Amino acid sequence: MCLVELKNSPKPIVSCAMNAKSCLANGDIYTNSPLVKKARENVLEFLLLNHPLDCPICDQGGECDLQDQSLFFGLTKKRFFNFKRVVLNKNIGPIVKTVMTRCIHCTRCVRFATEVAGIEDMGMFGRGLGSEIGTYVEKLFQSELSGNVIDLCPVGALTSKPYSFVHRSWELKSVSSIDFSDGFGTPTQVFIKNNSIIRILPGYDKTSYSTNWISDKTRFSFDGMFSPNKTIHSFLESNKGQSLINLSWQKLFKEFFYTLYFQNHLLKNCYRPHSIIMCIGENTSLEVLNLLNILTKQYPFFKLRQPEQRFLNTDLEQKYLIDSNFDDKIQKSDTCLLVGINPRYEGFKLNLRLRLRYLKGNFKLIQIGSLINLTFSNINITNSTKILKSLVEGNNLFCQEVVNSSNPVVISNTEIFKRQDSFGFVSLLNFFTKHINLFSQSSQNSSFNILHSSLGSVGFSNFNNLKTIQNKDFKEANVFYFISNSFSTSNIKKLLNLKLLNYFQGYNLENNLLITQSSSLDTKLITKLKRGFLLNTHLHLPNTVFFETSGTYVNTVGNMNKLNRIIKPSGKTKDNWQILRKIYSYSKKMLFITNFYKDNSVAFNSNNLSRFTNFIGFQYYAVPNLNNVAFSFLKTVKGHPHNTSKFKPKKQKLFNSQFRFWLNDFYVDGKNFNSNVSSTMIQCSKLSRLNSTNFKF
Repeated sequence: MCLVELKNSPKPIVSCAMNAKSCLANGDIYTNSPLVKKARENVLEFLLLNHPLDCPICDQGGECDLQDQSLFFGLTKKRFFNFKRVVLNKNIGPIVKTVMTRCIHCTRCVRFATEVAGIEDMGMFGRGLGSEIGTYVEKLFQSELSGNVIDLCPVGALTSKPYSFVHRSWELKSVSSIDFSDGFGTPTQVFIKNNSIIRILPGYDKTSYSTNWISDKTRFSFDGMFSPNKTIHSFLESNKGQSLINLSWQKLFKEFFYTLYFQNHLLKNCYRPHSIIMCIGENTSLEVLNLLNILTKQYPFFKLRQPEQRFLNTDLEQKYLIDSNFDDKIQKSDTCLLVGINPRYEGFKLNLRLRLRYLKGNFKLIQIGSLINLTFSNINITNSTKILKSLVEGNNLFCQEVVNSSNPVVISNTEIFKRQDSFGFVSLLNFFTKHINLFSQSSQNSSFNILHSSLGSVGFSNFNNLKTIQNKDFKEANVFYFISNSFSTSNIKKLLNLKLLNYFQGYNLENNLLITQSSSLDTKLITKLKRGFLLNTHLHLPNTVFFETSGTYVNTVGNMNKLNRIIKPSGKTKDNWQILRKIYSYSKKMLFITNFYKDNSVAFNSNNLSRFTNFIGFQYYAVPNLNNVAFSFLKTVKGHPHNTSKFKPKKQKLFNSQFRFWLNDFYVDGKNFNSNVSSTMIQCSKLSRLNSTNFKF
């Protein structure tokens, strides 16, 4: 359909395959002449020879390029009276549905699989009328980006299998949103109908002026948020076996604060402080984090904890973020060092940038960690910290590769902060990048980049360096408040198993209160938690899921992402911000004895969300964060530019342990716990494990 007429040319030429300079030098170009119209009609008639008339039942209806081309350039007559050919459908997985009779052999899916995804599974075989697109042998199209071929296919040959025969495109309403599955916050398009999400497609990125690819988890795991396991009503369970379901919010808050008030007075007579442990999940917005900060400043018996252990240094933003100029640096670089990271599964966007740079040539990628398939060749040198230490000391062969390279890049992830020797490990890598800048032939300073695997992880790191929930918290506190937190995290599971094995002793407290504020509950783990730590009363406050709330998040590059509410909350669910604001307002009605600090300056009148969002934005931007630009305004010190301290650095402890990848299964593992209950992701995980292991699942 891209045929044009060139002056003094006997036949039309293909515009997308010709050089514009050579065409314009030879003569004029006509795009709407009678010859061009006739040629386009002939091409379209040839495309429709074997194409079936499936428009009434095709999922591509309303979005089909062939329908548009037929409307503008098609003929009303028919000159083909033979039988149309029939091609058998291929089973390439639970995501892409194939109707290969409709295929027009444009090879978009083949080129995407080879050039972008890096999985050379699809191709064209046969000649003439017998040519087909398939996988040669019967196999699955296993790629984390396989759903993008649905958008690329111009006809209905490749459509969405979970979305088949559900709705038409003109019945849906499109709303802009962001990706919830990783730390980049990629723009997406969410299609809704009757207050329910139907499908998710890639959105337009205003920073790069392009439409991005999205992963299969972004595209299909949203059904886990609205699964039958979702709790939309509140309940109260006591130690006597009584349960009250579907209580009003007024009764819930009264019950909560009466319990706190009486426990406060009773424990005061026993000379024991009254404390409430609030464990916050990583995927929490900035508004909720700052409201919790105000609550803890007003009432010091509220103590904030994080579910997993992280030894994070938040002095400089560059120590726990990806560089904002990362795209420019990776284009000018010819060497990249990956330390204990799998960018293909943890941040597919980062892996696509690395692959794009690799395809341009003159790019070496050195990997320290387990052997994985990154869809492009790389050099794996070790899985232990001993070799990394020798690399930093300059006693390794690959030191020459780094020194003789230009603008080398070092990338790792947030899992290294969970190591007991994380401070020594990070200082080792910072020492490595400092010496790269000293001795390499680089025009600009290389930096140490950290990839965050969840959307709210950076904001959680900016908020405060919180303590991790431990065994002594369960000993000393009386109320345990879990906000948007999954009990399947490794630290909570470890504490629970150790308590059930009687490893911890001295739990004589009774009438402890467990409060959960989440959209789904793992009943098995909660019953174990209640039995192990003597939590007699359980109060559940149902909150909204990702698309039912609005908030602000900071992505792994450091940019702010605003999320607006897309659909109305179901049942009696409320936003986290609304629940905490009610707790804050109810707490003013009671006089707590343990509230010794009467700090009224932090009391903010947050009547509506817009005023509070402005207050949060002021809080976030007013903090003087240090970065590379801040030091350019200071006076240069005479002497060596990298000797920032005259004292020797203290000795850091470093364990000789191997790097373990925490993300074994892309589909059901990860920081986004909704994919565990997504039916599409469970099918994908089952089939991928069957093909990669000898065990049956």
